[in-house]
Amino acid sequence: MNPLVAAAAVQAAPGIIDKSFSMMKLVFVTALTVGGGYFIYKKIKGNTKVTPGNNLNKLQISKTGLSYSDSEYGIMAQSLYLAMDGSGTDEDTIFAILRSMRNRDDLLMLIKAFGIRRYGIVTSLWFGSDLNLVGWLNEELGSKDKTKVREIFNSLNVPF
Repeated sequence: MNPLVAAAAVQAAPGIIDKSFSMMKLVFVTALTVGGGYFIYKKIKGNTKVTPGNNLNKLQISKTGLSYSDSEYGIMAQSLYLAMDGSGTDEDTIFAILRSMRNRDDLLMLIKAFGIRRYGIVTSLWFGSDLNLVGWLNEELGSKDKTKVREIFNSLNVPF
């Protein structure tokens, strides 16, 4: 390498490094501000999407009409979650579980057991949404599958 070029590069390096550091700092502060602002907005605004079952404590379920134990509803709810979480959706599992609901109280208890779960970019803390089972099904399924789910819900007198 030419010694004059090397000397010029050594002299220019501190200025280039300072400019690069300033640019990185600006990008980081901007990203932090936008991300933090979005996070604060979501926390203040909260989840305003209203779907059946959002108020899980007020669901009127007749315990005498239930076909399964509480732990079985919990297992089915977790199976539904695993069928929808991550990449891809296991529609066969979803429909097998939904079709196993024998009455309205069974389906309502399943919705209650599913609860409110984080949905979004790999159930992201920052960019996800809190949804119940109905919300998850609406997000995960295509229009034909939603029609099938709606038929199951309607047959059990539960809105979808």
